[in-house]
Amino acid sequence: MAVRAPKTYAGRFQDAEAKSPLEHEIASEQASALGRSARLVAARLEAYREAEASGEDHQIELDQAVEAVYGFLIQRELLGLRDRNAIIRDYDIPRAVLARLGTSSKRH
Repeated sequence: MAVRAPKTYAGRFQDAEAKSPLEHEIASEQASALGRSARLVAARLEAYREAEASGEDHQIELDQAVEAVYGFLIQRELLGLRDRNAIIRDYDIPRAVLARLGTSSKRH
């Protein structure tokens, strides 16, 4: 029985590059959009943490963090990236955000 390694995300971009310039452009835009979304998540989580630490009302920052994380997770899923636990861990997503998303993690 032959065993193949799973196809990685990078492999998708390489496949698209090999197929056509249009598919390469689409894959490139997907990667750029995912990067923009990741930067937004980091910024919104930082704003939430700062507001929470200052003791002021942080409901707006919580709402914005939840919206950014939700969008990022959906975008990743549409691209076939379904490992939420890695994102929760890497971005250290607070419990309050996870609770609003209805997401759980063994770590949180």
